[in-house]
Amino acid sequence: MKKKYEINYLSEDFFEKYDSKHFPEIEHKLNRPYLVLVLKVENNTYAIPFRTNVSHKACYRFKNSSRDTHSFTGLDYSKAVVVNDDRYIGTAAFIDEKEFLELNRKYYFIIKQFSAYVSGYKKYVAGELDDFSSKKYRYSTLQYFHSEIGISVKQNIEPKEKAVAASTDVPAIHPAVIRRRRKVGRSR
Repeated sequence: MKKKYEINYLSEDFFEKYDSKHFPEIEHKLNRPYLVLVLKVENNTYAIPFRTNVSHKACYRFKNSSRDTHSFTGLDYSKAVVVNDDRYIGTAAFIDEKEFLELNRKYYFIIKQFSAYVSGYKKYVAGELDDFSSKKYRYSTLQYFHSEIGISVKQNIEPKEKAVAASTDVPAIHPAVIRRRRKVGRSR
């Protein structure tokens, strides 16, 4: 059976190119390595980090883990990076045995979930998502890899309200204000 993925660290070359000053959303742990799941999706090689404290839904959360932690462990899709250059992939690494077995069982599910995340991110950049759906993409590291994932440079990552306001020179109205106005209008 062909190996479907690798578990590695990211290399020093990666961190030299993607420094914390210019790429703040990429994880830069000085005291702990960046352990990632390396896999191919469509035409790109992605590195999805294993995280100990995953507190959002843009991830795959492991149901089984031997690690002594009181939080969720998982693969954080929002901090995935594109590593098409092999020199960005460092040495091989190992993960918790229970997580490894679950990863093998859920591999295709994880691929499907991550592919949906990347597709959703593209819709976010195109301005096709509402505010609620956009939240999980605002701090995504995919913002640094637009050319690799097929997003033209002309597209911006701006919520619809800001884009509309900029084009009409009218101040943007916060969504909470709009909701309050709608509620007041209904009660009359």
